[in-house]
Amino acid sequence: MITLYQFQSCPFCSKVRALLTFTKQSYKTVEVSPFGMKELDFTDHKKVPVLKDGNEVIVESAKIIEHINAKYSKLPVNDDSKIWTDWIDQTLVHYLPPLIHPDFKTSLQNFSRIIKPGQFNWFKNKLVRFAGAIAMPRVARKMKAKHNIVNAEAEYLDAIDHWTANGLKGNDFYGGDKPDFVDCSVFGVLNSCHELGVVKRAMHHSKEFALWYNRCYPMM
Repeated sequence: MITLYQFQSCPFCSKVRALLTFTKQSYKTVEVSPFGMKELDFTDHKKVPVLKDGNEVIVESAKIIEHINAKYSKLPVNDDSKIWTDWIDQTLVHYLPPLIHPDFKTSLQNFSRIIKPGQFNWFKNKLVRFAGAIAMPRVARKMKAKHNIVNAEAEYLDAIDHWTANGLKGNDFYGGDKPDFVDCSVFGVLNSCHELGVVKRAMHHSKEFALWYNRCYPMM
């Protein structure tokens, strides 16, 4: 049995879920508490995602994706695939925190959507929302500085254009007529903030992106 230890809103966890769902591989999720992460007591690695596959424990999303693809999905991999998966992890994902958590007020509003009903008790819900809304704008500012992001929205939309022009190249999917794990990874990262306006901005910006995203949605 596959078990994914995750934060529901984590883009790296979301891309793992997208590939597992596309592969039609059954799995269960365990939501990790941000306070103490006691659910990860079986490993020294205190970051999500963590995947248990039987007795095997795999950490880091890139290695988890490789494991799932090698063992279950068996989708083709080439040098260009690696270039795109690196771009997802090293470029695309960095635009999300500045867009979702630009300031305390916006972050607080978005945490009300990020935290799902019943995920925490009343007290912990309030604590996570307020603590997150204080912490995440700081994280976003540090990320902007570290990765030389000046205008997060404009650069994010440029990244969307890069994906449609050089990734999709006029095809329905990166994989051609059918999605492959690169499609799953791009979709998964962006789907993690589906309700937070980030996907909607991209869909309004690019018809090609909107068509691709809507093709992926029922499969992932």
